[in-house]
Amino acid sequence: MVKWIGILGGWLLAGQVLAQGHRLVGDQVVVDSGRQWQNWQYAPGTLEFTADGAVRAHRLRKDIDATADIVDYLRLYTPSALAKKKPEEITLLDAVQAGSNRQGVPLALDGDPATYWEPTPPSEGVDLATQWWFVVDLGRFVFARKIVLKFVDEELGDPFLLFDVLVSDGTKPARVVGATSPEYKTVLRMLQPNKSQRLFEIDLQGEDPEVQGEGLRLVQVVVTGSDFSRGRQVAQGEYAALAAGDQGAVEYYKRLADGREIQVDQDIYQDLPAQRQGSIHYFRGERPRLAELEVWTEGDEILSGTLARGGTASAPLQTLSLGGFIDGDLESFSQPFVGVVSLGAENDREIFFDLGSFFWIDSQRLAYGPFRTSFGDYHLEFSDGSRAADGSLKWEVAVERKQTLRGGVRFEANRFDPVRARFFRLKWTLYGTGTGSGGGGATIQLSEIQLYGEGVQPEVVLESDLIRLGGSRNLLNIAWDVQIPPGTQVLIQTRTGDQLAEVQHYFKKDGTEVSEAEYKKLLSVFKGEVTAEEVPGNDWSDWSEPYADPAGSPITSPSPREFLKVRATLRSADPEASAELRALHLRFADPVAQSLVGEVSPVLVDTLGSERGFSLYVRPSFSLTDPGFDQLLLVAPPDMHLEYAGLYRGAEDQMAGVEGVARVPTAGDSLLLSFPLIGPAAGAELVRLDFRTALYSTGVVLQAALQHRDSGAWQRVDPGDASPAIAGNTTTLVGAFRSEALIDEVQVEPALFTPNGDGINEQAVFRFKVVRVGDNSPIQVRLYDLGGRLVRVLAEQRSLSTGLYAIGWDGRDAEGRLVSPGVYCARLSIDTEVEGARVGRENILKVVSLAY
Repeated sequence: MVKWIGILGGWLLAGQVLAQGHRLVGDQVVVDSGRQWQNWQYAPGTLEFTADGAVRAHRLRKDIDATADIVDYLRLYTPSALAKKKPEEITLLDAVQAGSNRQGVPLALDGDPATYWEPTPPSEGVDLATQWWFVVDLGRFVFARKIVLKFVDEELGDPFLLFDVLVSDGTKPARVVGATSPEYKTVLRMLQPNKSQRLFEIDLQGEDPEVQGEGLRLVQVVVTGSDFSRGRQVAQGEYAALAAGDQGAVEYYKRLADGREIQVDQDIYQDLPAQRQGSIHYFRGERPRLAELEVWTEGDEILSGTLARGGTASAPLQTLSLGGFIDGDLESFSQPFVGVVSLGAENDREIFFDLGSFFWIDSQRLAYGPFRTSFGDYHLEFSDGSRAADGSLKWEVAVERKQTLRGGVRFEANRFDPVRARFFRLKWTLYGTGTGSGGGGATIQLSEIQLYGEGVQPEVVLESDLIRLGGSRNLLNIAWDVQIPPGTQVLIQTRTGDQLAEVQHYFKKDGTEVSEAEYKKLLSVFKGEVTAEEVPGNDWSDWSEPYADPAGSPITSPSPREFLKVRATLRSADPEASAELRALHLRFADPVAQSLVGEVSPVLVDTLGSERGFSLYVRPSFSLTDPGFDQLLLVAPPDMHLEYAGLYRGAEDQMAGVEGVARVPTAGDSLLLSFPLIGPAAGAELVRLDFRTALYSTGVVLQAALQHRDSGAWQRVDPGDASPAIAGNTTTLVGAFRSEALIDEVQVEPALFTPNGDGINEQAVFRFKVVRVGDNSPIQVRLYDLGGRLVRVLAEQRSLSTGLYAIGWDGRDAEGRLVSPGVYCARLSIDTEVEGARVGRENILKVVSLAY
């Protein structure tokens, strides 16, 4: 079971209080329920929540029943008749008008075949059709493919004997001056009494071949005939067993001499002699009950939710009422120019939408106003947000419609291959009307623009509420439970800070949020609540890079911090596949210090591959209750070897060596030191670690952390200004290389070797450095004899290619046989994408001699 939060889902209405989108359990932040995910921030209508507490991207649907989300649309674009109601006060009943039993009409729209609308008994002497009717407002204009009426099963009641179904697009008849009621069109009229048919499907696809459906907003059902008390003839015993309200008419018949029977009144029947008394007919009263009314439409419409999702609409070079194009109301049209008297330098026009989220889109609809004149040539263009070299959006033309201005056009449709899009524009070019056309140019009346698609949204972002950690906390790691089908991805990021700011939200009485300036202009009777929202302050970090390991990734946002937010991005390259995010756990601990700021010196390295000395400076900031630290860890990339040279502490100009330092065994690319506790009482303004290493690439980030052994939690050292005397404020080493070479300092030892089994000079070793390579490209040593024949290929591949190499040759060929004595050529090579974006093959030639 999936719960879809509709058009307004996820938006905080005025006066609502939402639960937290997380819970604190011990030293963890936990998100593991649908209720918590729902209280994250996301574009409304872009997420679905499963019964087992997972969240996933919304799936755009085709062929939907428009009666299922009437309330969502009434709340989104509230009709003037409901303007006094707050959005949360609007119910399905507000979509209904009826001449009889208005309260019961929503029961025919609830998807439950056991509930129904039944008209109340009519007034005598009044036309039935003026009493037994109802109208449903779908909340927006739709393109309907069929209307379905389902009557209750036989044991529950009867179908309507005679009835009509009418539809309206919501507009008033243009030919009637001052008309106040919408114009309706009959799509079904029952002329023969119906006693048995309980399912009616009204096919509307042929009404307009281009749009393949009927444009409508209102559906009216009118009952024009009923058998009232003569619903169905029953036996006397069955009649007696009926409830009083279900007992219908009883007909009495007089038997004539020829055996025929005629109906007579009961009192006449009772006065007849027994031989003249004919049959008695018993009837169950008619129970006209409509179980369901369904309006099946094209599918989920995209543009109507643009503004609610935080998207935008604009029309450069012309002022248009853009909201009217997406509000589901055909009467709210605007008039874009399509022609001008005299063409200027800029004749292209467009209506632009940021959809507020990503969608797969495959069709579009236009609805024109009462003049019924269409665009001429126009383009439909989409963008996924990719940028051209000049920074503008890259556009893909999905439809290039070539046509002249056409009259008598109410609707237009375009279908195309699915495109992944966040942005959409309708683009056209003005034509010259000439001086004889009069006025300022030519316009058309455009009422609605609609977009449709199908499949899981390609990308949806959700962001946690503000997470208060209860004080400054050392953030350790984050793990998440996901289901990731092929073609999908879940990205998790964090940001942190210690300061909060406050944003005021201003609301009208009806719950509509307005700007502060608009609020101040309102009369007091129209002013609603003013609420304050806490938001991240100026010291908050940017979003971290996405974390890699769902089982547990170290937090990279600045830490320790008091406040935290988490962001999840759900992506899918397959419209049929959706990732599910089920739970999230973030671990934290008390910090060893309120902050640890570090920088390395020197930052700039002028020679790659040469060992030299460096210093890492760390400035701790303690509160009186911080435990301090007694271990330091420094980690470099795997191609670097770190040598410990000393640990110092004290004031910047009076640093002394730390006694009792012990180096804990680790891999060569890291240093782990243990030493006596340094804490608030130690008076250590600065800690300095001296070490030696060689840099093989153009830049590397050194990662440092400190911990108190009893806590077992490492606290990261953040890059920053640890010492004013040092320039750089970073833990990144940058290589300023002078050579373009990737393979450097190549030596062959010995130049003459003798693989004769005496244990002396048994092999030749090729020693060299590989620098500036940022991937795992293999290194090859290819050996040739003087005739140019390949003798042997020696290769070594590492996770990171840079570093020192020593590749040995034992004098044997590829088959394991010793080669003949002589001189051989060795070609050292690497084929790689070089840092700096140059791609090529590096080749070095050397000579080696072999003798026995």
